[in-house]
Amino acid sequence: MDSRLYEIKLPNHKIFQDLEGNLSDNSSGKLRNLIELKDEVFYVWSPKENCLLCLNLKRLEEVGDETPYQKLKFNCPPLFTVERIMSSSCGSRICVWGSRGVTIAELPSRWGRAGFFDSGNKNALCKSYSLDERFHYSPGEVRRVHWHPTSLSHLLVLGSDNTIRLYNIALKSGPKLVKILPIGPKPSSQLAGRTILDSLGDTAVDFTPTPDSDTLLILRGNGDVYMMQCELDSKHPIKAKLTGPLAMYPPADDNYGSESCSITALGGGDTPPLVVVATCSAQLYHCMLLPNPTDKDDCDSHALYVIEAVELNIVLNMESELQYSYPVLLFPCTHNTYACMHAGGVHAITLPMLEHLVDFVMADEADTESALSSMCGARSAARHLVCTAAAPPSPAARPAPPAPPAGLALSAPPLPRLLVLCSDATLLARILEPFGLEEQLYKELQLKNPALEQDDINIIMKERQKVLFSSIMKEILTRDVSQPILNISKKEEPSPKECLEFLSQATLKLRGEYMSRQQRATDAITNKLTALRSLCSHHGEWLQDLQKEMDEVQLQSAVLKEKCLLAEKHQDDLKYRCSAVIRGLRAPSASSAVERQLLGELLLYKRSGEQLGEQILMLKEYARNKTEQLEKWHEEYKKKDIALGKSHSDTISSILQQQTSQISTLIEETKLLKDQLSIV
Repeated sequence: MDSRLYEIKLPNHKIFQDLEGNLSDNSSGKLRNLIELKDEVFYVWSPKENCLLCLNLKRLEEVGDETPYQKLKFNCPPLFTVERIMSSSCGSRICVWGSRGVTIAELPSRWGRAGFFDSGNKNALCKSYSLDERFHYSPGEVRRVHWHPTSLSHLLVLGSDNTIRLYNIALKSGPKLVKILPIGPKPSSQLAGRTILDSLGDTAVDFTPTPDSDTLLILRGNGDVYMMQCELDSKHPIKAKLTGPLAMYPPADDNYGSESCSITALGGGDTPPLVVVATCSAQLYHCMLLPNPTDKDDCDSHALYVIEAVELNIVLNMESELQYSYPVLLFPCTHNTYACMHAGGVHAITLPMLEHLVDFVMADEADTESALSSMCGARSAARHLVCTAAAPPSPAARPAPPAPPAGLALSAPPLPRLLVLCSDATLLARILEPFGLEEQLYKELQLKNPALEQDDINIIMKERQKVLFSSIMKEILTRDVSQPILNISKKEEPSPKECLEFLSQATLKLRGEYMSRQQRATDAITNKLTALRSLCSHHGEWLQDLQKEMDEVQLQSAVLKEKCLLAEKHQDDLKYRCSAVIRGLRAPSASSAVERQLLGELLLYKRSGEQLGEQILMLKEYARNKTEQLEKWHEEYKKKDIALGKSHSDTISSILQQQTSQISTLIEETKLLKDQLSIV
């Protein structure tokens, strides 16, 4: 799609004007994700109207601001505060959930050129179901919801009672609880409004499926990570075995954070998954999930190897206690990039090591060390995309309440954009660093040309391994720090001193990280232009030489053209003469007297031959009858009891010999006549 769609058209649409003041009511300060982008349709939840708003982006790109948005109203609206929405992989269902409940809605059909729901009606009704309404009244709460990794009709719900519930939502009678999977001890007693297990960090706070598999990784508050296989089977609905906690290498005293809050997994395919664990202090740990090399039977099959730790520099209100379990939300974007939402805004973390990990896995033994060094040298890059919290103007001033973003969504590749919905209904679009853009374009090239031979692919790979000038420019312009977009409440404008500090900090960053790199890029471009100008002069000389050769070739071409025309003329003459000869041969001519006489004789011979042929047929019929009579006589003779005398036998034999000789004579005469008349 056009870049102006996300930069201009979508943020200025009427849907966000109607949402203004609708998202600011978040007294608990919980992190929310109220937007979703699926199949070129933008969804946003309206808390006041308690319905889902949707906008067709394809129609918006074609028509512009005239594109209306639709309201999808549930026949069973949620009775809880919606905190997150997520669409199924097929796009036919959408799940809205909060800490007090989960609701599944089946989206109406889309048809027509515009692709609107329910033929474009302003208000469309959706069939919806509520899962386990007991959450509305019980002390427990919903911690996390995920679609089943290998099924479109099953949903996994993590509760605060250390259980994961599996629901089948594709039944005609409504959702059905398939099984409850215990993942730890069940909390019982409470202390100061929280269970003792919550205080000790022994309850699960998040879980995530690993890429390209049906394995679940479960995170507890104390940082322990558990693994569970979640396979669906026709005979047994689910086979689940909880293993863990997984060993983490190298070991740490605090188990890499005592207040973990979120987990996600990236990668997959030919590479092992990379697990990201986030803590409440905005500390991120990147771990590789690899098989455990120990041979002990009591050890787990997998272990986590911590590669690096990333600490985010965010502005948080340290005076208010965290009353919820999700101070940091991890949002996978691409195979090597994920976003981190927090009370201070949004960060984007890119992991270039995953690209080098593929090279390390595919490398030969001789290239292993170089691939390993390049993988270890590729550090992660964190960019502060949006800042929604500001420091107080003075130490004595009361800090402003946190205003975290209201949602995140990712646009379609090849150049993905992260859409950030702020609490004041402002939509910001930030472009992710295109580290994998070249790889995506290469894959698209292979998909669009499936007939490429292996040699052609190898040639493309060799050309791809060359260092391009764009790669050099990208390395020069890569920044160590980022300048986020500041989004704060208009009612709480910063003081002049704070504005001066913001301006000074931004100026220093622009001078140190932007202008200096721009100058280096300008110098590199100047040197490149000088080299290209020198090469251009050489190309001019080569062009003159080629022009001379082209003139000579044109002269030779003119001579050959004249010869070709002369040859074509001779060919036309020969064709005309051949045609005259053929016409002369085909012309009819009168027959002579000799020819007519010969024709009469031939006709006479033909009639004689036909008569002789009839006679021959008659003779053959006569011979056949005689043969049958002879056979009949032989049979009757054998049946007679009285034997003939010798004289009778001799007489009969002589008669038969005479007839045989006569028949032979007739046959020879017939053959002679055939030979004379040439009858076959």
